[in-house]
Amino acid sequence: MRILLIHCKEFEYSVRDKAVENAEALDESNRGGRFENVLVSFTTVERDDAKDPEGVAEQASREIIDVLHKVRAERVLLYPYAHLASDLAEASDAISILRKTYGKLLEKGVEAHRAAFGWYKSFTLANLGHALAELSRSIKPGAVEKPVEKKEKFHRFIIMDEEGFEYEVTRENWRSCEAFSKPGGRMMLLKKFVENELEEKTGRGEEPSHIVNMRKLELVDYCSESDVGNLKWYPQGMLLKDLIMDYAFRNIALPWGAMKMQNPLLYRTDVEAIRQLQGEFHERDYRVEDGLVLRFASDPGAFPFVQKTLFTYRNMPFKVYEEAICFRKEQKGELTGLMRVRNFWMTDMHAFCMSEEQAWDEYYGLSVMFGRLMDSVIAGGNWVLGFEVVEEYYEKYRELFRRIVRELRVPAFFKLMREMTHYYAFKNEFQAIFPNGENLQISTVQWDVKNGERFNICYYDSDGTRKPVPIIIHASSFGSVERAVAAILENAAGRVSQGRPPMLPVWLSPEQVRLIPVDVQRHMDGCTRVAERLEKEGARVGIDDRDLTVSKRVAEAKTRWIPFIIVYGDRELETNMLRIVVREESTLEKDHVEEMGLEDFAAYFRRKVGNMPTRPLYIPRELSKRVSFVPMRA
Repeated sequence: MRILLIHCKEFEYSVRDKAVENAEALDESNRGGRFENVLVSFTTVERDDAKDPEGVAEQASREIIDVLHKVRAERVLLYPYAHLASDLAEASDAISILRKTYGKLLEKGVEAHRAAFGWYKSFTLANLGHALAELSRSIKPGAVEKPVEKKEKFHRFIIMDEEGFEYEVTRENWRSCEAFSKPGGRMMLLKKFVENELEEKTGRGEEPSHIVNMRKLELVDYCSESDVGNLKWYPQGMLLKDLIMDYAFRNIALPWGAMKMQNPLLYRTDVEAIRQLQGEFHERDYRVEDGLVLRFASDPGAFPFVQKTLFTYRNMPFKVYEEAICFRKEQKGELTGLMRVRNFWMTDMHAFCMSEEQAWDEYYGLSVMFGRLMDSVIAGGNWVLGFEVVEEYYEKYRELFRRIVRELRVPAFFKLMREMTHYYAFKNEFQAIFPNGENLQISTVQWDVKNGERFNICYYDSDGTRKPVPIIIHASSFGSVERAVAAILENAAGRVSQGRPPMLPVWLSPEQVRLIPVDVQRHMDGCTRVAERLEKEGARVGIDDRDLTVSKRVAEAKTRWIPFIIVYGDRELETNMLRIVVREESTLEKDHVEEMGLEDFAAYFRRKVGNMPTRPLYIPRELSKRVSFVPMRA
């Protein structure tokens, strides 16, 4: 195959007449069009290409994408062109190979278009004329039989147990590490994480439980009207998301001392700072017209924001917080429920530090804070620590890492690099471990030694001199909210293996109390009084006033994971005592029932919620007024 690659400001073509008998059928996608900022691949398929159509298509797609990234074009047009070689392939072979190449471009996340084969076409173009605007490539059959060996990023692996003792392992001997012989469930969780990191992952053969439950509980769902990986959130899911955002801001960012800000969703790709931040995954950016890209997860707004901010040594560490909507065009085969999506919310935190001592304190404090968050909100005890560290920094900051591990009483797995490949010298990842053995990164803290100087982010020192910020601590409390919700749902469902019903934390449960009047006519007023009293304590209360049997309404409340269920009848009306099914204390076989007065229950509920954020119901209190967003199958 021969290809001529031209980076065009504009390219327009239209189909004229049939050139060969076996010309490709025309449709709306291949009969013509106008394209801007496009890499046009004039492509000649040769006879020998039919010996290895898959390999030729793979190699061609790689070469095209390599040039696409170098010239920063936004799309590719695969244009059949019979004038670059003399020994042409048969029409059927040429069409097949062109289609394969086109398919591989799409699989790799490229916006690709394809002109029809076998037709005379007219075209006009405006060549951008820079040094890389015109390039040619020659593809040989068999060239990708042996792909280029990828350089190993990590060359040393260290396991650190809860006491801070280190054990160096390799990919070959890690299973025999004596650390795993120590008692304790956390070491077994770490073993599963290490296995996932050092050995090739195999399919678990089952769908993650959170995908079923996110729909069953009417929280989140797929959206066929949008691009894949962009989900829709139902009212109960929005309530969950808003509560998490409230917690991230009020319970973490504000006490930490951060100031909240907000940056745009769109960025110009012709700004050099944005190009630098796009990094190694820029082929997965969401590009829109006029050279703009949707916000990606590398702080494209935060650094320019702080760069233009005037602050001194007295303000440091200078801390900012942002609730950032980010986009990353993951490949379709990588998308999994809430675990990997193309549109997500990040709770983004940055501390701009003037010294190693400040950075040490911030890194340690955030790590401890996030460990408590993982325990109390996200994953219970079902998580471990992972680190990526440049080797020289591991030796320098070993005591910091050991101190974090000892304080949190959680083991860690370290992957060491010879040199820095990103902006951070090291980072930790709080890895939730699911019952099926999968792991998912949630919170993270990162030690950045590059971006302060790279983006000229400066402060005024005590002597009045302007100095670059030497260290920036990046952190995200909930990682992406989508991932956090996935972990919370997986952890909730994991209670079943312990013989307990699944449930969300009380403060996060979209509906916290369900009142069921035995007779709607006689007992509705009593239920309303109870609901109004509990609502003063911030409780989200539903009343099932539907014309169904009590047993059916109780069963339905249990399927919705309601933390407290109260059947209200004559006895409750006369005695003012409530019999409350407490889900957290129940088993799969037997309900745990507490009996108490309304005031006692109100106080009990308040204690259970503690200082967690509260919001009202986002749906009607009465079930008869509610709609069904995800109708249950019969």
